[in-house]
Amino acid sequence: MLRHKPILAPEIYEALLPWMKKIVDGTFGHGGHTEFILSHREKMSPVGVARNKIFDETNIIAFDRDLNVASKWLEFTSSYKDKITFVHQSYAEIEKVLEELGVGEVDFILLDLGANMEHFKDGERWFSIKTSGPLDMRFDQNQSMTAADYLNKIPLMTIKNDLMQYGDFSEKKSLWMAESIVTQRKKKLFSTTGELSEFLFGIHCNAKVQAVIFQVIRIAVNKELEQVEKFLAVLPKVLAPHGRCAILTFHSIEDRIVKNAFKMLAEEQNWKLITKKVIKPSYQETQKNSAAKPAKLRIIER
Repeated sequence: MLRHKPILAPEIYEALLPWMKKIVDGTFGHGGHTEFILSHREKMSPVGVARNKIFDETNIIAFDRDLNVASKWLEFTSSYKDKITFVHQSYAEIEKVLEELGVGEVDFILLDLGANMEHFKDGERWFSIKTSGPLDMRFDQNQSMTAADYLNKIPLMTIKNDLMQYGDFSEKKSLWMAESIVTQRKKKLFSTTGELSEFLFGIHCNAKVQAVIFQVIRIAVNKELEQVEKFLAVLPKVLAPHGRCAILTFHSIEDRIVKNAFKMLAEEQNWKLITKKVIKPSYQETQKNSAAKPAKLRIIER
């Protein structure tokens, strides 16, 4: 099975100070970032600190909405299972979950807002235009609305606005595509990726445009931007003094939301930006992992 490669892992690890022991991995996936943190901490032996004391005291609370992806975590992180508490919840529910666990404030929070590579390899999840399967695209399989429901039931103007906001299409093109979708679903409901792809080619949307449309639907189905905004609203309540929050984004809208929220917090006396300029993957990393190219990392400290 293909494992999702953690992006900017060394840069994130560098932002994690030795005293930070209570850590949240808000988008656990296959546990790549968590494994990187724990494996490097296991090797640490700082001056004046007993060997492995930092590792021994480190605990990670791992959030993920997608059990299909996160169920593989033991396969990759089995040697660290005693240090990981897995929670089948969105990171947006962090305040409630920490309260239920009796954890209180945490020292470090990481969010990686990119989709896991497994989503694009599993045709039955409908995250990629390269495979044919049912129109699903839910991170959380307990969620009711699927991609098929979105295409077949959502009002025309909502689809148009989503295409504009999440896909950066012009208002004219967004309206035309939304009208085309609504016209088609009156003839026959969308049910598979193959049908949708064939329809989009029929209205002259090439593979590149289709990939953007698929991304728009994924964002809308999973309410991804709403999740980010909800998390940022409670961040001051869950991050301990001098704690840090690191967020990886892969979409311009997500990055804008994070950038503006961090900027507003930094205007207050008890917050400061660790990343004055956004951190991007090196040329070497993007050569090894093309999925890293759009990544942007921002870090703030309370």
